[in-house]
Amino acid sequence: MAIEKATKPETTRETFARWLADGETWIGIFENQDLGHYDIGRRVARPYDVSTWDKAIVGLSGCADHATIGLGWRYVLKLKTKDLDAALAALAENVEVVRG
Repeated sequence: MAIEKATKPETTRETFARWLADGETWIGIFENQDLGHYDIGRRVARPYDVSTWDKAIVGLSGCADHATIGLGWRYVLKLKTKDLDAALAALAENVEVVRG
């Protein structure tokens, strides 16, 4: 997964397009489902290498830990996609992009 770093602030569309540009990256949309957590229902988007596609199971797989979300086990995979429009459509459901 060779994702180039952005050189200027970018829109979510630009971020997703950059992530998908190499043809080897997919986007996972995750939702916090920890009933005891203050961020329950929060959604985030993360890029993943195509080698993890078959291992990621919607409804079961968790997100990787990250500085902006904390413990990834709270977040369950809701959508996996290699399509820019599908990733952007998920934004209508209050998705946050986790950059970096």
